[in-house]
Amino acid sequence: MKQNLITLLILAGFVATACAVETGAEFLRIDTTARAVSMGSAYTAMADGVNSICYNPAGLSSVKGMELGFTHTNWLLDSMHDFVGVAAPIKSLLGQAGWALGLGVTRLSNSGLETRNADRSAAGGFSAYDQSVSVGLAKAMGRYRGGLAVKYVESSIAGEKATSAAVDLGVTRGLGGRLPVSIGFSAQNLGMPMQYMDQKDPLPLTVAAGMLVTLIPGFNLALDVKRLVYDKQTALSIGSEYSFMPGFALRTGYMAANNTVNLKNRGLNLGAGVNFLSTQLDYSAAPFGELGNTQKVTLTKKF
Repeated sequence: MKQNLITLLILAGFVATACAVETGAEFLRIDTTARAVSMGSAYTAMADGVNSICYNPAGLSSVKGMELGFTHTNWLLDSMHDFVGVAAPIKSLLGQAGWALGLGVTRLSNSGLETRNADRSAAGGFSAYDQSVSVGLAKAMGRYRGGLAVKYVESSIAGEKATSAAVDLGVTRGLGGRLPVSIGFSAQNLGMPMQYMDQKDPLPLTVAAGMLVTLIPGFNLALDVKRLVYDKQTALSIGSEYSFMPGFALRTGYMAANNTVNLKNRGLNLGAGVNFLSTQLDYSAAPFGELGNTQKVTLTKKF
């Protein structure tokens, strides 16, 4: 299984066309957990639990019991971005242990869009939304973790809809040695193009490689390199997480050439987390220049 996953991830890196093309379903690039945002989206090797389904589905295999996750973001231009997920281990599947299953729903919505006539007089309003539903399956195999997620993608503008289906693949491996080091690889949005009327746009295919290093107990350093295949762009991310006292963490991160939804993220991302009664509460803030800042809150409950 692990050889097949690695082969598929390598092949995904060669899907780029000779020239850059515009992609659809840009909302799939928006982070779905505050922890990842505050670390500059350097999350490929770090992703674990229910929130990993949108980053590296291999991380689902880390769940020890049922996990519920919820994230809310006051996104740009008065829109809302939300994620809801659930994950649980499967004690026996095909006669083997170490399997886990996850379900995640992501939605970007804006119900207050206004239309105007040629003379700029009001002509009513309309709503728009984008959403995806993902089902993920992961397996732990010694130091390896492999995962796959299948998702349905839908976009709607003023009643006109476009749909698609895609697959995400991921694998992580612990290297051991003096320093606890893990590496991860993922390929996201391998699927059919979105079509509005006669316009077809490919999904934002992304191939990523990441590394996670625990420098000292409680201090994590993460590094990611992402290739936006159809956009022919590469993003470098670095993030750090320092856990101090029981259940508290501070985080910071930076992404160079961040083109999330074609908007330039500028400056350092910051965040914090607190763990209490098997509940993780995370917060992040990210600047987007003249468009303002975005704030994200994630709540994860373990049972």
